[in-house]
Amino acid sequence: MGTPSALSHEGQYDSLTHTKRKDGRLHMQIRRLALVLALMPTLAMAQKPSTNIGDITFPNSGSSEAQGAFLRGVAALHNFWFDEAADEFRNAQEIDPDFALAYWGEAISFNHPLWAEQDIAAARQTLQRLGKTRKERMDKTPTERERMYMEALEIMYGEGDKLVRDKAYSKHMEKVVGMYPDDDEAKAFYALSILGTVRRGEKGFARQIKAGTIALDLFTRRPNHPAGAHFTIHSFDDPEHAPLALAAAEKYALIAPEASHARHMPTHIFVQHGMWDRVAKSNKEAFEASSAWVEKKNLSVAKKDYHSLEWRAYANAQRGHWNEIGEAIAIVDKAAKETKDGRLAWYADVMTARHLLVQGKDDGRPLPEPIDGEGRYGNANADMLLALGLGAGKAKNAERTEEAAKRVGKLEAMAKEKGNTYGANNLAIMKYELKASAAMARGETEKALAHLAKAVAIEDTQDPPSGPANPIKPSHELYGEFLVKAGKYAEAIEALNTSLSRTPNRAATLLALARASAKLGDVDAAAQAYEKLAEFSKDADSNVPYLDEVRNFQTMTDAGQQ
Repeated sequence: MGTPSALSHEGQYDSLTHTKRKDGRLHMQIRRLALVLALMPTLAMAQKPSTNIGDITFPNSGSSEAQGAFLRGVAALHNFWFDEAADEFRNAQEIDPDFALAYWGEAISFNHPLWAEQDIAAARQTLQRLGKTRKERMDKTPTERERMYMEALEIMYGEGDKLVRDKAYSKHMEKVVGMYPDDDEAKAFYALSILGTVRRGEKGFARQIKAGTIALDLFTRRPNHPAGAHFTIHSFDDPEHAPLALAAAEKYALIAPEASHARHMPTHIFVQHGMWDRVAKSNKEAFEASSAWVEKKNLSVAKKDYHSLEWRAYANAQRGHWNEIGEAIAIVDKAAKETKDGRLAWYADVMTARHLLVQGKDDGRPLPEPIDGEGRYGNANADMLLALGLGAGKAKNAERTEEAAKRVGKLEAMAKEKGNTYGANNLAIMKYELKASAAMARGETEKALAHLAKAVAIEDTQDPPSGPANPIKPSHELYGEFLVKAGKYAEAIEALNTSLSRTPNRAATLLALARASAKLGDVDAAAQAYEKLAEFSKDADSNVPYLDEVRNFQTMTDAGQQ
């Protein structure tokens, strides 16, 4: 067995980051977090990574010939480039068939912790190639440290409920860190394992703070390690905590420019700051990086990063680049039809729904049937129903809007039946938004506001989205718009400011806020909102309807200041 060569220097271990704490003792974790943030200015002196997917150091007992593939595989794992990671680990196995950690790496690539997804059958097949039994696999793993990693994998792909296994895996990775406090890879996988125990809709932020503290420490000491920046972003992916991850977001794409996810992931933080130009640019680069990989490996077009294309379209909606949205929809729609991939069809549908929504348009297509989609990429019927229904409401077609509300209500009932409380609540918000739009179309303003008050009350119980608005029309935004129509400007401003705190710098929210502020005679607040819109829409398409309003207000304001 050869000794692996390091891809970068080892950082010094800071014992402050490893002291064991209970999740409830957030004050100590926050103090450590503040210490890490105080060291951030040193990142400006960071050297360029020696590889295009980041620098890692992972001592192991594999042959020297297998190190390149193995280390690239681990770096790919840290970048959530799971297909590339699996390929590299298989390459390492071909070079060194007895290299236990090469099988560990391939198996772990089938676990996607932040989405609670796992291909347990594929992972177990990989482990079977190393050894038919757990004992046989352990016997082929030569060092105690490597056996600790293999034991963690046996827990991850053991029997029983996934969440129970995720929690047990995380506890085991904590032990690995305790036994090997200088092992930055163990810390990286431990931080990710903590995030992997969080489920959507859960309250509290203790685990995210704990994971983020570990990741931020790694990022500070080893700024070219992909996991430090990446997992810092995931830990603080919400409007309140996003400023803690801005330095990591600025750096991550530079650490691993070859990895599409590394190009995309900073935009989770840019979205939380409402930096629409940055969101659009980074996701363009992410999609291009994935396209280059697909071409290089001669893969199906389904492997391209349409998630980044979707996010770019969302950013372009906010910055008034509406024609580009149509082009993006055409790209994913063509790929969906070529591949018959339901995931791509979902992207095409949700992007189309958002495109209709931003234009305030019902294009007359039939309302989709309320068929509940399965999994992460179920059909986007609810989004399309919301977009078409709200568009119909604007066109005073209350009957069509009411029918859209009924169909979303059926989807809500399906979600409740399956015990999907979070999904049911989202659908309830959309149902009340449609009911409000139908009522407003009939001239029943107070009834419309009552429906929206219900929608807002539900959304207030949910965490802000970690990305594009979800539901695709935030209820506080629609409530504010309808309050403006009702002449209740002070109440509108309150609702719109709440909306901006949850989904910063959305164009529709800023526009309604500017109008409400102007009606109240608050010229400064109106000017501030219009100026934000002008900043984002400086290169907007000429057919964006609010551009003249923004520019006319600016002209009037400038004239008044002279």
